[in-house]
Amino acid sequence: MFDRRALLAAGAAMLALPGCARRPKLTIGYQNNGLLLIAKQRGDLDRVAEVTWQPFASGPPLLEAMGVGGVDFGGAGDTPPVIAQSQGAAIVYVAAQPVTGAAAAILAPRGSALRTPGDLRGKRVAWLRGSSAQQFVMATLAAAGLGLGDVEAINLAPGDAAAAFAGGSLDAWAVWDPWFATAEVAQGARVLVGGAPLAASLSFLLANRAVAEARPDDLRAVLDALKATAAWAAANRRDLAALIATAAGLDTAVAARIAARQDLALVPLSAPLVKREQALADTLLAQGAIPARVDVAAAVWNGWRG
Repeated sequence: MFDRRALLAAGAAMLALPGCARRPKLTIGYQNNGLLLIAKQRGDLDRVAEVTWQPFASGPPLLEAMGVGGVDFGGAGDTPPVIAQSQGAAIVYVAAQPVTGAAAAILAPRGSALRTPGDLRGKRVAWLRGSSAQQFVMATLAAAGLGLGDVEAINLAPGDAAAAFAGGSLDAWAVWDPWFATAEVAQGARVLVGGAPLAASLSFLLANRAVAEARPDDLRAVLDALKATAAWAAANRRDLAALIATAAGLDTAVAARIAARQDLALVPLSAPLVKREQALADTLLAQGAIPARVDVAAAVWNGWRG
């Protein structure tokens, strides 16, 4: 006859052995580019969590899902978290990635007569409202003495904008990689305005607030693993290009452009970074993009120090 207590003790001992401990379960939202895509392809998080990967075309829908608990963890540019927070989404900032802007551009079609930002007056310009491209467009127009009222603004998600741009129904398109690089290589799109320095900003890794509060050790383990992913990618750009081509199903020439200009450093949140995001939030309020002032610091999780 089996000794039930002995069997339970043996099972507990097995779980305590290296490799036998249960990994936490996480649903991670990712886009078709960036640090999370690299980690997914390399399996860098498999040692610290049992991950369900959920793809998104852009930051706004990812954070919408995160805010209601459909996603535990993910990444987005600087504008979507502010808008999500203004809408009451239960999200927190957990780490940051400084962005040079090199991976974004305002594109003109091949053969376009547009040559300067001032030429955008009266033109059909597409970007995704609420994304990081929005502030890029506004900064570009302001530098040329123009405002949003001087262009015909077209609100399109990147996939829809790519089709419209290829079909010739747009005069210009503000977007980021991988759509930026794909348009360059596949369509001969020309950079009308490069993202650096006007699109210099921050990207963030974020988490559902309840997850961050209940599972801080899990988040720290994931962030430590992602920091190692970033270090590998920054030191191995050629291998990174091959990985991106495979993971995202992209042409090798497209992937090479993405890898060369991708921002990879992952850093802890700090007072200057929070202040910078707060300045953006205040700008969005002044522009009428959010209904009330957002307190960014109230949505910061300081559980990871890198």
